[in-house]
Amino acid sequence: MPSMFPGQDERDYPRSVITLTQIETFQALVEEGGVARAAERLGVGRSTVSAHVKLIADEIGHHHFRRHKAGQGSGQVVTDSGLDAYGRLGALLTQSRFCIDHFKSGNPRTPSFVTVQLPFGFPGAVFEQALDRTTRRLTGVCLLPSHAKGVPTDELGCAYLPWDADTGLVPDRWLLLRHGALQCAKGSAVRLADLAGLRLHAPRLPAALRGSLSTLAEQADATLDWTDGGLPELLPLIAQSPKAAAIVPAGLFNPALVDGLVTATLVESTHFDPAIAVGGLEFPEIARLLKEELQEVLGRRLAAPSERSPRTASADTLSLKYCRSFLVLYEEGNVGRAAQRLSIVQPALTVQLHRIEEEVDCSLFSRSHHGLSANERADVLYRLLRPLIASFNGTLRHLRASADKSTAPIRIGLMPALDDESLMSQGFAKALDRWSRRHVDDVLQVMEGYSGTLVRWLQNGAVDFALVDRVFTDADLILEPIVEDKMAVVVAEGSDLVAPGPVGLKQLAQLPLVLPSARHGLRTLLAQSLHRAGLTLQPRIEVDSMAGCLNMVKIARYATLLPMGSVYESRGRRGVSVHEIADPQIVRTICLARLRSKPCRDAETDFLAELRLAFAPPADRPVVPASRDFYGPARQFT
Repeated sequence: MPSMFPGQDERDYPRSVITLTQIETFQALVEEGGVARAAERLGVGRSTVSAHVKLIADEIGHHHFRRHKAGQGSGQVVTDSGLDAYGRLGALLTQSRFCIDHFKSGNPRTPSFVTVQLPFGFPGAVFEQALDRTTRRLTGVCLLPSHAKGVPTDELGCAYLPWDADTGLVPDRWLLLRHGALQCAKGSAVRLADLAGLRLHAPRLPAALRGSLSTLAEQADATLDWTDGGLPELLPLIAQSPKAAAIVPAGLFNPALVDGLVTATLVESTHFDPAIAVGGLEFPEIARLLKEELQEVLGRRLAAPSERSPRTASADTLSLKYCRSFLVLYEEGNVGRAAQRLSIVQPALTVQLHRIEEEVDCSLFSRSHHGLSANERADVLYRLLRPLIASFNGTLRHLRASADKSTAPIRIGLMPALDDESLMSQGFAKALDRWSRRHVDDVLQVMEGYSGTLVRWLQNGAVDFALVDRVFTDADLILEPIVEDKMAVVVAEGSDLVAPGPVGLKQLAQLPLVLPSARHGLRTLLAQSLHRAGLTLQPRIEVDSMAGCLNMVKIARYATLLPMGSVYESRGRRGVSVHEIADPQIVRTICLARLRSKPCRDAETDFLAELRLAFAPPADRPVVPASRDFYGPARQFT
């Protein structure tokens, strides 16, 4: 399988803050057209809906919604970028649910995923329900929706055409939406004569329907106004005038968008009716089943236009985090190596494995002192989940690439700091404060991780730049040193482990040390420095958290090695003694890392300049330039 990102190990599975639960929330908001209605449908609070949708927008870099300009006070109008995300993320939900359902069915065959083209821009239409019903009639085949603005009828998919009784089309009807009750008998259709004098507002419809609708309006002596927006944008317009109405094919109508003040009634059948062609020369049997289900679902919509479609219970699925963890465990065959790849601690990954097996209702590995051995069920699950994660990564890349980069958040990777008194926290806070005063409309996202993880995020586009504590050579990256921080020995105040004053390297090897594990950048730096002196570092305890190391120092007779800038200012409050390492010194260099090929926006350039300024020595601060190509001297913390 080719690498999912250039320059990245093909076996790497980049993480994202987006979860399947958040995608479900996003889909609900698009279909319901309002936060309150989406919250009621999902059984969650409004703040949860808003938070989930904001996380997706920040991760992708799009604004997916805007408020109604009039009427429908709390409504949300989905933008074209939101409709694109709706279609692509919806396909991922469908695929994820199918994978677990197929796995639990015990079918050992690798399933097929077939794309079905659907009209673009109409969430809540009848097509997704017809696709779901068709998939349930198939064995080992999952139909994935792909919303397109133009659909060739020889591909597997559904496309709107003018009605023709001789072509095997699925008949649809025009639906009239008006504010208030229509002047016609209950259950009867609106006659063309009743449309006379009305101003009909049509949303952005498939191009093939524009001619027939124009002819219908002309025959009815009604005025027809076209819009490039969707149906939610028309609802405020029809509420403003008794002579205004919206018109749309019933199959594209979403009853969830209207309240009790809007009446939906079919227009009498004419030769100008819309119809649906179901094509699929390569998949004739699937096309036949899809047509049958579409006729069934659309028939119910025509019988009761205002009734919501019945919702089936969500199928079981596995979280994206667990999917990635399983893939890495399967490939590594060892919990320790898998934990290192995933940048998590081994006990946490072991817990995840137990939960994965509980959720799929079977054992996936046999355990031994040699590691993990995948069984046949694990082989089946791997063949299902690897394409799913590849699809997720591809979807995320597409949505990010299509984002308006001028409005996308700036994403920076940052190493965990000890607390707000550390050099890293103070410098970053100063830069952020000064930058945010000038860029009130720009958003900055901070993602924490160790240096190795940050470099991977930088390479796969998850962050725009990062602060790392490793100096290395990479042709694709620019590493700019911005501050140097001396390493120091930290012991409890009054401890007899070390004498007052600096500590030599040889003395380090004799101390009872608690240190970060090998995946931590600090540990790598220490090991390299001691190796050059012919010494070996053998800690008694490994704790990745700097705060955890300090706690062990304070409650037991241990020493730890930390950057002086992290702990020196707070040594009195913490009750610890800090001793600089000498003969020779060990210096941690903090570098600003970014891709050489990625241009910087103005807001990014300004933030980089503020970072340099925040970490620069006082004497240098007035002359630090804002150029993105500046490589000034690194500040040394003393």
